[in-house]
Amino acid sequence: MERQTKPASDPQILKVIAHPIRLQLYEALVLDGPATAARLAKTVPLAPGSLSYHLRQLAESGYIEEAENQGTDSRERWWRAVPGGVQFSLTDFSSSPGGREAVAAAQRVQSGRHLTRLQRWQNQGMARFGPKWAEASVSTDSLLNLSPEELQELGAELDALLEKWGNRSRDTRNAPDGADQREHVFVFLHAFPFDNTVENRDEPNR
Repeated sequence: MERQTKPASDPQILKVIAHPIRLQLYEALVLDGPATAARLAKTVPLAPGSLSYHLRQLAESGYIEEAENQGTDSRERWWRAVPGGVQFSLTDFSSSPGGREAVAAAQRVQSGRHLTRLQRWQNQGMARFGPKWAEASVSTDSLLNLSPEELQELGAELDALLEKWGNRSRDTRNAPDGADQREHVFVFLHAFPFDNTVENRDEPNR
């Protein structure tokens, strides 16, 4: 979540999303659009009352907001994801132990979710979705030689590309044409410097 749209400088904002239930709620609102706690309970297995608490925490931290003009029951409270979520820079939190801990917690939750999804796809993807989706899936990595400025430029270009497809995804969310051919698609990419000499030194002998 490092590359998003709203600036965050309070470690508490990171602690809010470093919670598996809140992360699931946020992702459900991003994928499926506005919903109430009762509707979200069909996706996130927790009582609507408990989900309402987590939704309020997400709203206070700027990840989601109330969605007006949704539904017909005025007693229902609808929520929607704030486009782009909350942006934070790792360097903004490096000066305090609490900030570093908040960043580490947020990254652990997100990385764990990334790896769990990848493993589930690798183990069950073909059986669950069929050969057409297996053929369309993407798995790639690259070794580059970049400066910090070039890596930042690469990130901006990837952001623009994902924003284009994110807009298209939202535009087609409720479109009847081809709806039966669409599935939720998870995209994640990490780009960071690494020390090849250290990796080779740590690699066990074969």
